[in-house]
Amino acid sequence: MTEPDDSDAVAGRAPWPIIAAALGLLAILLGALAIYLYQSDKAPANDSADVGFARDMSIHHQQAVEMANIAYRRTDDPAIERIALDIATTQQFQIGMMTGWLDIWGRSVSSDLPLMAWMGDYDMSLPSPPPGLEDDDSMAGMDMGDMDHAATPTTGAAETPLMPGMATQSEVDELNTLPPDQMDIRFLQLMIRHHQGGVMMAQAALEKADDKHVLGFAQQVINTQDAEIDTMTQMLNERLAAAATTSPDAGSNGTPVAGTPEADMDDMPGMASPTATHEGR
Repeated sequence: MTEPDDSDAVAGRAPWPIIAAALGLLAILLGALAIYLYQSDKAPANDSADVGFARDMSIHHQQAVEMANIAYRRTDDPAIERIALDIATTQQFQIGMMTGWLDIWGRSVSSDLPLMAWMGDYDMSLPSPPPGLEDDDSMAGMDMGDMDHAATPTTGAAETPLMPGMATQSEVDELNTLPPDQMDIRFLQLMIRHHQGGVMMAQAALEKADDKHVLGFAQQVINTQDAEIDTMTQMLNERLAAAATTSPDAGSNGTPVAGTPEADMDDMPGMASPTATHEGR
């Protein structure tokens, strides 16, 4: 199958950069208006959970938008296209909203403070990863004092995600090179994990933030992304089952679906029981 040239818009799909720019600008204006209409006694401190969450969740969201944009552009699956567009537009809007808050508060988007310093000693362990994705405890117990906002996604020779649930740069780059059907599976795996990290950060904000807008937004993130995790998990299981049927030697993207009889999987070359490969924490 011939893939569309990256420089051309996919037939029938709206030009994403225009949508993203419009949504970002609108969200910044709405975020600024919301803060203006609700006059706090004083803006949150630079090292507060409110400011730190807005900064760090913006970075977290940026990667989700990037991955969703790639999936939207490259997929041949209408269901993947729909959820990728929904994630990209929603999170681009939210980035603009958080940027508006920071502007009204008089706080810069960038900071010399360590990433996630606002979370203190909050437990950063994530739930078990989705089927087919290796467990990653890289964030649990990490000293956030070593991670500033200018950090790159790599540390030494081994790539390290910037924040919980985030993909490494090589994983993001892989979405541009995999065949579309394999890309769909990898996108779902990475985005489920990404959402797990986003939910954890929002839960920390509920405990540590004070601003009512931040608290309301954090709860919205939890509600929305938990629902999308459920939807994407079902989509992932369906596609893994189809991939296992058509290509038992599909490797990591052919990881068996949770609930598939182990006896059947053990007969498939290269397949291992998900309970053996992905034990819960």
